[in-house]
Amino acid sequence: MKEVQWTVTAIKTLQETSDFILEVWGTDVNKQFVEQLDYRIEQLQNNPELAPAFENTQFRRLVVHRTVSLFYVNTPQFIKILVIMG
Repeated sequence: MKEVQWTVTAIKTLQETSDFILEVWGTDVNKQFVEQLDYRIEQLQNNPELAPAFENTQFRRLVVHRTVSLFYVNTPQFIKILVIMG
């Protein structure tokens, strides 16, 4: 299983996304989102090439939920999560 590293931007955008979900839909939906995110990251660790390259770049886009995506780079040593976008 490959190590995952989070950028400062990724942590910030994850917090913003989580806060938004919590405010709009409440605790239960936010918990489901976090569980889905954990599941998708685990899938990514087992298969770093899971998501397609984004518009012919080194960046990859993994759909976490139909409205939320995770952008990352797969390096030989680790997976670097760049940003969470909703």
